[in-house]
Amino acid sequence: MGTRIVHLSDLHCPARNEAQAGALVDSVKAAKPDIVAISGDLTRRGRRREFRVAADLVAQLPGRHLVVPGNHDVPVREIVMRPFERFAGYFPDQPFYLETADVFLTGFNSALWSRFGDWSLGAAPRLRTAPVEALIRERAGGRLAVVICHHPLRPHALDVRRSETARGPEAFAELAAAGMRLLLHGHLHRSSKSCVEAVGATVCELCANTALSDRERAGTAGYNIIDVADGDYGVTTAVWTGSAYEISVAL
Repeated sequence: MGTRIVHLSDLHCPARNEAQAGALVDSVKAAKPDIVAISGDLTRRGRRREFRVAADLVAQLPGRHLVVPGNHDVPVREIVMRPFERFAGYFPDQPFYLETADVFLTGFNSALWSRFGDWSLGAAPRLRTAPVEALIRERAGGRLAVVICHHPLRPHALDVRRSETARGPEAFAELAAAGMRLLLHGHLHRSSKSCVEAVGATVCELCANTALSDRERAGTAGYNIIDVADGDYGVTTAVWTGSAYEISVAL
């Protein structure tokens, strides 16, 4: 049967075009995913009304959900004392991992505020990644091990500045050594796939475009569809045409 994952990112709710939000829900329902994985930036500025819209939209999506926060989900006024309290309030009881016969999916929060300079850039401290490594080693078995976070972990040719995730390359290498074969992220607002040879295997980063907002940086909004079967996977993108989301190209 295989497993289908819909990978959404950077919703930045609420949508400027309400019809687009409805079209996104309809498109994801039509895709019939087993899992919907959302790699952060569900809101524009972490406001409560934005979180309410985002939570309502996510609740309409089929399948099981795994959602991690992005830097835009941190309210500026709460950035020091309780940066993720609001996210946790609107997306409670997020699972540590989801699994099917084909996939082991887990995530971590890369949207840390406590770094010098531009706090919108992510970080992957050992404190956050070590439990993920342990879960992969313990539970993944022969299945495709997938990790999701908001920020890229390796410098990305499409946007070197915005992919300067603190301790990202080290975390990528550690997760790959634990068995990760696919990393899902957003933040760059561009659909792309980049792969490297590591620990005797091909390990890829898959970036999703902004799924809903008008903050596109290259082309139109969209999302990724990942089909996993027999230890392998394929990726296609769905893109916003102005009236609907349509399947576009394979990555």
